[in-house]
Amino acid sequence: MKICIYQIYYNNETQKKILPGFIPLDNTKNLRPDWFEFWVILNFLRNNVLDDDAWYGFLSPKFYDKTGFNSDYVIKAIENYGALGNVALFSPGWDQLAYFLNVFEQGDVWHPGLMAASQDFVNKYQLEINLNTLVSDTSSSVFSNYIIAKKAFWIQWRKIAEQFFEYVENNPQYQITTTYGSIENKFPMKTFIQERLATLILSTNTFKVLSPDQSFNAPIFTRLFPDDIKTRRLLQACDLMKTKYRESKDEKYLEMYWRIREDIQYSNLSFK
Repeated sequence: MKICIYQIYYNNETQKKILPGFIPLDNTKNLRPDWFEFWVILNFLRNNVLDDDAWYGFLSPKFYDKTGFNSDYVIKAIENYGALGNVALFSPGWDQLAYFLNVFEQGDVWHPGLMAASQDFVNKYQLEINLNTLVSDTSSSVFSNYIIAKKAFWIQWRKIAEQFFEYVENNPQYQITTTYGSIENKFPMKTFIQERLATLILSTNTFKVLSPDQSFNAPIFTRLFPDDIKTRRLLQACDLMKTKYRESKDEKYLEMYWRIREDIQYSNLSFK
């Protein structure tokens, strides 16, 4: 099994963060820093021919810091379970993926205006997706482009990425910035939309997705939720109900999701 997991570096400091077994991907020229890793991934796909059965990933220098997964864990997971799927997700933030209806609702909390800007793009390219009703779970959504996948996925990703790149580059009004964690931190809105493009692809249910269950031991983000066993179980139940709904389209699962979600103590973000 061929596994090509690249880890992007920008300078000597980030080059030292490359995990053993991952392939260094040089972005020291950093021609488009406004696009962060998106630019690197898109240009790799433009300039390289992928093998049909190989696994490819393009991870940021912060992969271990954000997920706690080392390279040995990731590679062995693909080796042991890769035959069962063609996309593997190693996302941080399992609790937010479980709680929110989808990553666009979640993104609008952190980056006000993200939902509307994303829907404008979806409408422009006639993707026929209503982001207000789209349901995603931990097996169909991911943060930070922490995706390891086969060629078929990356072909779809490049297609929508090229559309999004053209859309933003040709519309200066979409070069807006947004908050990131605090009122002082501002980054281009486009960088937070692009990492959610994978969810638009995975929502079609045409890929077999592998995703480690982090719900039993991964941290809960206490800025949003209480860190206790009751909350953890309710979040697990939310994710399960969304998964059942995505599989069956039976509205009773979606109704149950909303009922369970109402029982979770949630703290609205306020940036200072």
